[in-house]
Amino acid sequence: MKVLITGSAGYLGRDVTAEALLRGHDVVAFDINRGGLVHDKLVETTGDVTDFDAVLRAARGCDAVFHLAAALAQFEPDEERMHRVNVNGTANTLSAAHESGATKFVYLSSVEVYGTDVPVPCPEDAPLSPEVQYGRDKVEGEELCWKYVERGMEVTALRPPTINGPGQNEPFLVGQMEAISKGKLTPLPGGGRTHLQMVYVGDVTDAIFRAAEMPEARGLAFNLGSDDVPTLKELARALYGRAGTRERFLDINPRLARAAVRALDRFGISPVKPQHLEIALRDYVFDTTLAKEVLGWRPTRTDIESALEAYDWFMSHAAGA
Repeated sequence: MKVLITGSAGYLGRDVTAEALLRGHDVVAFDINRGGLVHDKLVETTGDVTDFDAVLRAARGCDAVFHLAAALAQFEPDEERMHRVNVNGTANTLSAAHESGATKFVYLSSVEVYGTDVPVPCPEDAPLSPEVQYGRDKVEGEELCWKYVERGMEVTALRPPTINGPGQNEPFLVGQMEAISKGKLTPLPGGGRTHLQMVYVGDVTDAIFRAAEMPEARGLAFNLGSDDVPTLKELARALYGRAGTRERFLDINPRLARAAVRALDRFGISPVKPQHLEIALRDYVFDTTLAKEVLGWRPTRTDIESALEAYDWFMSHAAGA
C-alpha cells in the first residue's frame, strides 16, 4: 500500500511514518517541515496543506491518506491561520485524495469536538459542542469527511484526547516534566482530584492503521483514550517518583485559577488556555467501547505509563542528559 501522511514531521506524524515503513508500505511524507527520516520506501515532500496543488502532487498514486496535519492553539496563536490549516487544509486533502483515486482516508479529529461539559464517560453520539476554534475546526473537518463517504470513499475519523509518550512536545506537559525534574512546585487547580484522560502515541498510531485496514470503519468516528485514568495528582506523583524529587504541590482554588488564567491569557502569557483549565477542573473521560468492538483496538499503556515514557525520553533528549 502507498500512503500519504500529512503532518508527517509532527509528534504523531513521526510515529505513524516510522510504523508505516516498518510495515513495508511506500510512504509519501508531507509537511511544512522536514522530518529527517531517510528510507528507501520514503518520499519526503515539503508543502502546506492550504496549497491544493502541492497536496494533489503528493497524493498521486496513493492508496490511502492519513490526514494528521493540524494547527493547534499551543503552537499557532493566529486563529485565522489555524482555520485555514485545519479546515481548508482538510478540504484540500480530501479533494486531492478523491481525485487521485485513494480509497481510504483516516482523519485525525479530537475530543475537543465535544466541548468541556461532557457526560462521563463520553460516547461518540454525545452532542458536538466545541467551545474553541480548534474544536470548531475539527467539527467542520468531520463534516467535510462525511460528504466524501457519500462519494464512495472509506473515510474514518479518530477522536483522541491529549496524546502522550516519547517525543512529547506539548509546551505545558514539557514544562511540567522540566519542573518536576528540578523538584519545583506543581500547581494543582482544584487539588488535582479530577481525572483527565490521555492516550499513548503508539496506541493512536495503531488505531490509524486499524481504521485503514477495516471496511467496517467506513463513515464512523471513534473515541480513543487510555483505560484506568488516574487523577491529576496521582499522575504528578508518579512523575515525582520517577524523577526522584520531593513532591511539592500547590492546591489552587478553582475560582482563583480561572481568574488568573483569564488575566494571563489576555496578555498571551498563560501556560494554559482557559478551556484547557476547564477540562482540568472536571472529569474528562471518553468511552472507547466502539473502537474496541469495531477496530479490535486496545490501549497498551495507562496514562501513568505513557507519562513516564515521555519523561524518560525528555530526560535523555530534550534535557540533554
